[in-house]
Amino acid sequence: QVEQVIVLSCYVWRALADQTSSSLPGRARWGKAGADMKGHAMLHPIAEDLIAHVLHRDSNVIVLNKPPGLASHGGPKTYFHVDAYLPDLKFGIQPEPTLAHRLDRDTAGCLLLCRHPKSSKKITRLFTEKKIGKTYWAVVRGAMADDHGFIDAPIGKINYESGWTMLVHEDGQPSKTEYKVLGRGKDADGKDISWLELIPHTGRTHQLRVHLDHVGHPVVGDPFYGRGDEPPIFGAPPTLMLLSRQIIVPFHADRDPVIVDAPPPELMRPGLSACGYNGDYAAHATSIDAQYTGDDSDTEGRQ
Repeated sequence: QVEQVIVLSCYVWRALADQTSSSLPGRARWGKAGADMKGHAMLHPIAEDLIAHVLHRDSNVIVLNKPPGLASHGGPKTYFHVDAYLPDLKFGIQPEPTLAHRLDRDTAGCLLLCRHPKSSKKITRLFTEKKIGKTYWAVVRGAMADDHGFIDAPIGKINYESGWTMLVHEDGQPSKTEYKVLGRGKDADGKDISWLELIPHTGRTHQLRVHLDHVGHPVVGDPFYGRGDEPPIFGAPPTLMLLSRQIIVPFHADRDPVIVDAPPPELMRPGLSACGYNGDYAAHATSIDAQYTGDDSDTEGRQ
């Protein structure tokens, strides 16, 4: 199939372009850029899109607006992920940047990178001390009863023969999410939807998605949660209306913090527009589209 050929050809092209790059099982590790027939540097299309999606860059950190549909880390069947293109995001500083945290594959928005080991150590400490602020946007099904509130429910991981999922249950870890309604509207079928600002006060896997599903307001387009008796969706283009909207990094105690806002992806336009948002949207990263070949793999887990 055409898309599969494109994916494989990109993978082989870049791998052959740098035979000195290291390779780990199940994880593509692109090294330096390839070159065209005239010796000009060539970047993989995904690397080019990531560079175009840089929201902030200084001597210590980089903030990307991660496109939806691109995993943060690799896995046995995940060959395209942010981690693979970090060598192309050095911007003149010799150490490769490292991921300070992760976002789910289908979640768009602010993703923090550390540019050198000293920065990584500092950012790790700030996360440990809960001094880094993160705010999310989501469009959810239904009309939230309250304009502001908290979802306080323990979350744990459940393993199945076919994979795993996260659920609210009494033996899970304490988990707390704050929400605020930013707008209300109707979807194309005339059903209620709500535009929320979310602050995770804990950092459990899939926390926002699980909590919202738990209270009966799953995120619109979630391929795993809030589907009732319908099976999860694997290998399809992203539809999840969830955005890592803002990150606040107080890197220097004696300076203003780094505050970065990410514009939402185009896929959130129908929901946000219906709820009253009239701001900017991020450019669509077309390079991400080629990876959807219809297989059943996904690094975020499966039910």
